[in-house]
Amino acid sequence: MSLLKRLQITNLRNLDNVSVALSPNINIFYGQNGSGKTSLLEAVALLGLGRSFRSHKIRTIIEHTQSDLTVFGELLNSNDRGTIGIQRARSGKNVIRVNGDNVQSAISLAQELPLQIINADAFLLLEGSSSQRKRFLDWMVFHVKPEFASAWKRLQRVIKQRNSALKHDKISYSDIALWDQEFIATSNTINQLRKNVLNDFKNSFYSNENKFSDLGFDVDISYKAGWNEEEDFGDILKSSFEKDIRSGYTNYGPHRADLKFKVGTQLASDILSRGQEKSLICSLHIAQAYLFSEATGKQCVFLIDDLLAELDIDNAKKLTKALISLKSQVFVTGIYKDNLLSVWDSSNSEDIEEVNINLFHVEHGDVQQKYC
Repeated sequence: MSLLKRLQITNLRNLDNVSVALSPNINIFYGQNGSGKTSLLEAVALLGLGRSFRSHKIRTIIEHTQSDLTVFGELLNSNDRGTIGIQRARSGKNVIRVNGDNVQSAISLAQELPLQIINADAFLLLEGSSSQRKRFLDWMVFHVKPEFASAWKRLQRVIKQRNSALKHDKISYSDIALWDQEFIATSNTINQLRKNVLNDFKNSFYSNENKFSDLGFDVDISYKAGWNEEEDFGDILKSSFEKDIRSGYTNYGPHRADLKFKVGTQLASDILSRGQEKSLICSLHIAQAYLFSEATGKQCVFLIDDLLAELDIDNAKKLTKALISLKSQVFVTGIYKDNLLSVWDSSNSEDIEEVNINLFHVEHGDVQQKYC
């Protein structure tokens, strides 16, 4: 597995020139709001995603007097040591390096540093659009099924071609029939991969091994493919052709898939309290990490912004126990040091003595290591 041994950050928001030595287990960053705690997690996200989880506009995350930002990480993995780095510029230039070599795609970053991110936006998994839930599902499929990445690229290409053709005047179905052959084949491949992985994910979610699975309420997880699977997909595309022309895009397919999380007969987002929602979200991410570990033999890196927000102390301890059991590297933030340390106390897990905790105080972009 790959872990971050050291993190170096230049010109990311108020983090001017920061270098921190990291624990392979738990890294706690505490300080007042606006101090730069979340920006540290954002730096790790840049290394794992190639982008920020807070903004799509790169200009807003580069220190306002500078032209670019750089994040560099020293990796420690099971085979050797390595490096990973990214530079983003206001001009749009994007440089990614893995072990000193330039790479063209952020896919290489995701493979080196698989991330689980739990922050305020995590509630969108339950409350947001279907795109949020598809992203959650496809993260698993990407990491567990190597053939998914190429199938997804084919799907994006054929949908782009099909949607472009739908906007042309005097088009007939025969004009896109050839593309639909590839669209149908690729859609069926992606749909089957998703269903196979989702079945494994459900087993992980409901398993006793998931130490954050006892939520106090039952959750049903269902999947919708993006079309009625009781009908032939080719027939659906033909019958919806006029509708597709009117709308100017393809109405049915894997790009319209969704997950549903229900408690009883109601959507979880409609019935659960904010605290219950966060508990469910944490449990889903823990289950995803278990599945990833079982399928790959590796561990995820967790980024948890404001650990104690919306969680009572019992559920916070349950979460930390699950994280320790996973043997993941964890980055957490919060305001108060003592509150954060209390949920990692020795009575919480039989594995706690094996866990190394690095503690950092963050103030006005300055990061100083403290001792527990």
